[in-house]
Amino acid sequence: MKKTLYDILEVSEKASKEVIDKAYKVLAKKYHPDLQAEENKSKAEAKMKEINEAYNVLSDDAAREKYDEELASEREVEKQENLRKQQSMYSDMAHSDQNNYNMYNSQATQGNIKSDKDLQKNMQEALKRQQEDLRRQQEAYIKQQEEMEKQYNNAYYKYLKSLGYKVKFKWTWKQYLTLLIVIVVLIVIGLILWIIPPTHDWMLGLYNNNIFIKTVVNIFIGIFNGIGKMISGLFSN
Repeated sequence: MKKTLYDILEVSEKASKEVIDKAYKVLAKKYHPDLQAEENKSKAEAKMKEINEAYNVLSDDAAREKYDEELASEREVEKQENLRKQQSMYSDMAHSDQNNYNMYNSQATQGNIKSDKDLQKNMQEALKRQQEDLRRQQEAYIKQQEEMEKQYNNAYYKYLKSLGYKVKFKWTWKQYLTLLIVIVVLIVIGLILWIIPPTHDWMLGLYNNNIFIKTVVNIFIGIFNGIGKMISGLFSN
């Protein structure tokens, strides 16, 4: 994938105009030819030309919108091309399977394979190996993409922090679900420990003797009681 104008300015494709302006100022100061050593001036001039061209497009709303549309179109073409290559790969695999079948069939005719069961078994094993290889390749590709996205996000957050922005992380539904599962598991474990007599007495003593724990538990009990009353009120109506 070729470098985009966003990559040149080192910003996200969802970056606000304020972030783009600040990123441009930082890069302009970093690569300005007048601030470079003599042997680096030519490279700095080329880099500044690239930065200016990117900023001229991304700082203009209409030009940026047009560029985003062209970028989306290019990516769609690239996606279709990758899909075509993948289909071609599957077609080659099918052709290879057919060749294997013909080879086994020829061997069976010549008496090298004793029965149709042997032929079927060999074909199934070959197909199973190909499917397993493809599955491993797909898993490795997905893992690589996730790792690249994680590294990009970390680098982008660090860059925003270096510009003086306060970065707020947005939780995904997967993270919310994970948190909910953890809370439910902790509640279940707590209920189990509460039922067992030895741990019940220990937990009760901890509750009575520790003001902090007692306060936290009372808050949670109040929250659950409030939720319970709200639900019962909805059903009673």
